Amino acid sequence: MGALSLVLFAGTRWLDARVDSTTGLEWLPEFLVARAPADAFVVLSALLAALATALALVFSTSVLTFSLASSQLGPRLIRRFIQDPVTQVTLGALLSGVLLCVLTLGSVRTGGGPVAVPSVSYAVTVIVSVVCFVLIVFYVHRVATSIQSPRVVASVVRDLDRTMTELDQDDRRVRRFEDAAAVADIIDAAEAAGAVVESEVDGFVQVLDIDRILVAAERSDHTVVMLRRPGQFVVVGQPIALVLPAEGADRVGAMLREAIEIGDTRTRRQDLEFALYQVVEIGLRAQSSAVNDTFTAMTCIDWLTAALCRLGRRLPDTGAIVDASGEVRLVERPVPFERQVRASFDMLRQAGADNPAIIIRQLDSLTRLANAVLPEHLPAVRDQAEATLASGLATHPVPSDADDIRRRFRDLKSAINERERQAERAGSGAGGADGPDGGDVGGPGGGDTVIA
Repeated sequence: MGALSLVLFAGTRWLDARVDSTTGLEWLPEFLVARAPADAFVVLSALLAALATALALVFSTSVLTFSLASSQLGPRLIRRFIQDPVTQVTLGALLSGVLLCVLTLGSVRTGGGPVAVPSVSYAVTVIVSVVCFVLIVFYVHRVATSIQSPRVVASVVRDLDRTMTELDQDDRRVRRFEDAAAVADIIDAAEAAGAVVESEVDGFVQVLDIDRILVAAERSDHTVVMLRRPGQFVVVGQPIALVLPAEGADRVGAMLREAIEIGDTRTRRQDLEFALYQVVEIGLRAQSSAVNDTFTAMTCIDWLTAALCRLGRRLPDTGAIVDASGEVRLVERPVPFERQVRASFDMLRQAGADNPAIIIRQLDSLTRLANAVLPEHLPAVRDQAEATLASGLATHPVPSDADDIRRRFRDLKSAINERERQAERAGSGAGGADGPDGGDVGGPGGGDTVIA
């Protein structure tokens, strides 16, 4: 935007040389026309001082606001605020306004002359300055709303939704192989006789260029088994993939290193856990003794549950991709749903074990999750529910809070058992089957046994 202001100034000066300031601009409002060099000098000087002050104020306010927000929401989220288009446009417009004022002020000839006042440049500079002041109002409003915890958490979860949408689009472009036993045999064969591809740099695995890996593997008739997924850290010399068969794997290994992007930070492009951990980080900071904001932590749990409900509707993935002929060419390391649940709730549960409100909200969220995910993912929900119950009761809450925790757990256990019975009836065609614990939820062998 600063460079465009230079182009704009050059264009207005070109018009100044061709427009008669006394007759050619009579249609303009009076405040946009300077009749004398002294008038133009005073106005432009005032605008320059005001814009320079506003630019310094906006920059300093941004740094202070982001510093305060990072202490409560996490330093990694500063990048989100800087990338906001309103922030970028406002800072760019103020910088452009300052440059335009400086250049136009330097074009005013106080000693008179044929073109003592650059009329077109003066009018454009005044308009740009007014626009800059209006943008400051929008900027202040944007900053005041964008740093609120619920909005930040919601925006992070929207990033996760975009990541899942992009991964779904990638899944539709490739052919998946769903035979888990055959994939396990391929992995065992690669571990036993495959060629090892080692990392040449340190950093986080950010992106796998799947199309490029498939082309390289198909041309050389090899199968690539990834040992690291996007989001994991690798060091120099650490194995990142296996190539099967080992003969002639050098060329595939070289192409594989170029197809794996490794950087200094984690990104959301193919890393589902990254967005989850950003929400978890906000929740952990909210539960710290310095912040002590239980409501923000509960908001994080709610949004994590919404994200897990969508993730839980995805079928388990073997990670295997085949070529056009049906041969397995790439085996990725998918993130199982159990790991996604643990990444979302484990640390929040550990940090909030002595806070009954957090434990109760997490049990309620797991109940919603149990009613939304596929039956294949219910064991992960059950494991997290039992861990949450144990954490909540281990701190010996007051009897009323303990009763609330137990009641929420019974409701959750009932929801899980009902979903499992529905899945069993759908699979076998028989009705009235008991739950997996061999009895009713509230009877012997049911949820009360775990609670006791």
